[in-house]
Amino acid sequence: MGHFSIQTKFNTIEGIEWGNPNGKTILAVHGWLDNANSFAPLAAQLSDFRFIAIDLPGHGKSSHKPDRTIYHFAEYVLEIISIAEALGLENFILLGHSMGGAISTLVAGLDILKIDKLVLIEALGPVSSDPEKAPSILKDAIKQILHPRGKKETYFPNWESAISVRMRAGDMLKESVELLMERGLEKGPKGLKPRRDLRLHFNSLFRLTEEQVLAFCKNISMPTLLIVGDKSMYPISSIYEQRKIAVSNLTEKILSGGHHLHLDDPKTVAHVVRSFLQESV
Repeated sequence: MGHFSIQTKFNTIEGIEWGNPNGKTILAVHGWLDNANSFAPLAAQLSDFRFIAIDLPGHGKSSHKPDRTIYHFAEYVLEIISIAEALGLENFILLGHSMGGAISTLVAGLDILKIDKLVLIEALGPVSSDPEKAPSILKDAIKQILHPRGKKETYFPNWESAISVRMRAGDMLKESVELLMERGLEKGPKGLKPRRDLRLHFNSLFRLTEEQVLAFCKNISMPTLLIVGDKSMYPISSIYEQRKIAVSNLTEKILSGGHHLHLDDPKTVAHVVRSFLQESV
């Protein structure tokens, strides 16, 4: 395992690399408020690959955006492309979980990077919105950003209290929570605090329409694997039927588990991923 830091055009990105440095490269993108440790158990099961996981800007140990700015979802797409170019990646596998999977869907649909295969865990594109809702979405986001209420920096007196609070949110084993918190917490003046940027909690100014998301899905040319958990809090499989049809070469696997099934049951997920990656293109 090796920790690394790279400078893209916009951010300092921290990450972790596991496995065989000469193996086929997997670039993994984590979910909202998670970090690179999200993929540590899966990487251990796929040790013959060169497995790279990054912290997205504002997450984990990567840099936060400058003061007086906010986060835009589309910027993450730009960042993943910048990261892949900075690492010199070609003919690699792009893997994303949750928000990372939503980002990866758009990246793959741009046909900029040389991606051999796409693996999506609990995601197939971002949340969309009806066009007529755009004014209210923008209005609510502006009000929240200009006059934030109630969301203040969180401090935990000790490790156990931080784990306990996250466990109350459910959908993850304690061991999985501890692994994420290991990279996601730092010492602050009042105790342990999350490393994530508080501005990540702001609502999006805009959302793509479903038709726009479908356009990205239709533009995905590489073989794609979608993994979903049968106990997930998000009904990805049932609500995105049209998206699944739009991706021309999609394989779907429904496994036992919740939204973080790659953390809770990495062996099963790794078996499915490996079988997919070993199939001829």
